[in-house]
Amino acid sequence: MTNKIRFQSEPPNGFYNTLKQRVQHYFKETEISRYANTQAVIKALVFFGLYISLYVTILTTAMPLWLFLLSWFVMGMFMLFTAMSIVHDAAHNAFSSRKWVNQFLLRFANLVGGDGYMYKYKHTISRHPYTNIHGIDIDLEQSGLVRVTPYTKSKGKHKYQYWYMKVLYPFYILFWVLLRDFKYYRMERIGPVEAHHHRIHWLLLFTSKVFYIFYMLVLPAIILPLPFWQILLGFFLMHVGSGIVAMFALLANHVVEDSLFVVPDADGLIKCSWGEHQLRTTDDYSPDSKIISFMFSGLNHHVAHHLFPNYCHVHYPAITKLVRVTAREFGLRYRYNSITGGLQSHFRLLRKLSKPATV
Repeated sequence: MTNKIRFQSEPPNGFYNTLKQRVQHYFKETEISRYANTQAVIKALVFFGLYISLYVTILTTAMPLWLFLLSWFVMGMFMLFTAMSIVHDAAHNAFSSRKWVNQFLLRFANLVGGDGYMYKYKHTISRHPYTNIHGIDIDLEQSGLVRVTPYTKSKGKHKYQYWYMKVLYPFYILFWVLLRDFKYYRMERIGPVEAHHHRIHWLLLFTSKVFYIFYMLVLPAIILPLPFWQILLGFFLMHVGSGIVAMFALLANHVVEDSLFVVPDADGLIKCSWGEHQLRTTDDYSPDSKIISFMFSGLNHHVAHHLFPNYCHVHYPAITKLVRVTAREFGLRYRYNSITGGLQSHFRLLRKLSKPATV
């Protein structure tokens, strides 16, 4: 299979061009900036403030063991809520019109154990342009433990993935912190391109990981008059908290029962336009829920995000309304589920793909 992927041309009066005109008209008519508004900024500050407050409370307040561990767990949840509220938009230069602000906010990922540079690199080079394209979208092959596409080779262990992934998914963020970034840095290709990373990115990767371990484990061990196993268990539960949030936030967008997985032809051609491809390969969940939209920072409006990634998430509910109407006019399916229904559908997909003959 070639690594040069092409889509059919967008029809001048087709779905995506019509939708773009309507979205542009909406922002021009309302005189709204496509970047973050006051609500988005305040939310990010509140989430970040809660994350820091819980960390300081853990270090400075004597409490029963159950409350100590619960504080770690909730801190992990707000760690991810904060990351979703700023890092995702920053990776697409959508939080601020100032590039340096987006670059600065992107590094919040480094503060919480990830790597902002690599997140943006793989996310904007592989996932977004080539969503659900086998061999190009590397998010489909994050781990050999799970098979989420019928084009991935089936292995014996996948027979039980419906069961064991329910246990492993909550450790997704811990896996990311300890292993995934290093895995991506070592890859020769990410998406369709050869991967080359400057030494400064390697340096930031290692120094930020060391700093994260220091302030999350070493500093509490120095300050707190507690056995280290309690601190280590808190650290572990923090990542379970963030992993559970990630499980609900990320699994219902591209890998559910009705998800379309694509293999280009021998010449790398995808037999539809890019805009229609994004509509076909992306699902929303609970798009009408203001609470879910607020807490998950628009990741539930994933169709709008994939079609307009350079718009801040606070604008996705309005864009989603235009997506729904325009898709219906062109006889295309806008796909959505509830947040719990989407997660259940993902696990039904895992059950289906636990059997080899699913292509």
